Amino acid sequence: MTLPALNTKGFAVAIIDALSAHICVLDQNGVIIAINRAWRNFGVENAGDSGSSDIGIHYLKVCQSAKGPGSDEAGPFAVGVRSVLEGKAQSFQLEYPCHSPTELRWYMGRVTPLDIEQGGAVVSHQNITERKLLEFDLARLAATDPLTGAYNRRYFLEKANLEVARVKRFSGAASVVMIDIDRFKAVNDTYGHAMGDQALRSVAQTCQQALREIDVFARFGGEEFVILLPETNVDGAWRVAEKLRALLSETPIEHGGRTIAVTASFGVADVWPGDETVDGAIARADTALYEAKRSGRNCVKAFAAVQRATGT
Repeated sequence: MTLPALNTKGFAVAIIDALSAHICVLDQNGVIIAINRAWRNFGVENAGDSGSSDIGIHYLKVCQSAKGPGSDEAGPFAVGVRSVLEGKAQSFQLEYPCHSPTELRWYMGRVTPLDIEQGGAVVSHQNITERKLLEFDLARLAATDPLTGAYNRRYFLEKANLEVARVKRFSGAASVVMIDIDRFKAVNDTYGHAMGDQALRSVAQTCQQALREIDVFARFGGEEFVILLPETNVDGAWRVAEKLRALLSETPIEHGGRTIAVTASFGVADVWPGDETVDGAIARADTALYEAKRSGRNCVKAFAAVQRATGT
């Protein structure tokens, strides 16, 4: 069977029009000389025009004067385009956000040389929103305790160590609060693990709702939670802990038709400028927490006060 002769130009146009990526072709100076159907349709959706007016526009100048969604990456992208046009790079790519008023969007921009004597480049913008949202979901799951919805220990340590470095560099303030639910084993033994799980969720929710957006609340393990309070000295952290202690003691836990009360003990310590990691602050807060448990539970103890009382 012999296939009919194909018009090479028409064949190429049909191929790029079939692609979902927004594609334009630039001449050696960076002027748009061709666009595909996806590029035209994007113009219609976002600017209300036919998209064909983009032909003849200087792509690099558009990048350099860009405003609005994705404009922060327009400058670096223009540098990448120029490097390909000048033969300094064989390819260039950059991920960037380009959100609209109604949806979140991310794109992968790629630039490759146009293999003709006159030179030029092919620029494509592929919508990668679905992949980015999946990445965000996976990152959130990796950072979250599945039972309580709070951050997990690993995420807390990563964020807290960054805060320790900030305190060390700029002589700032930050504090750590350790929280332990009082007599949690008795809750599980008396009312069952379902009630115990509900107690953990309730404690996490109550604390998270009372904290600032910049604070980092995490489940540290078992019935123990931890809070990082940036830009907060130990006196401020003590007041936060006391507020949370009162809230928890006033918040009943309800599950399966039963209602119980739980309390928690708190240990507070500040981050010292000499700390290399957050481990030191956690250890000091844990010492204060132990003193709170030893003193009858349902109270707040600060490491500095414990240190003065014990003379250590």
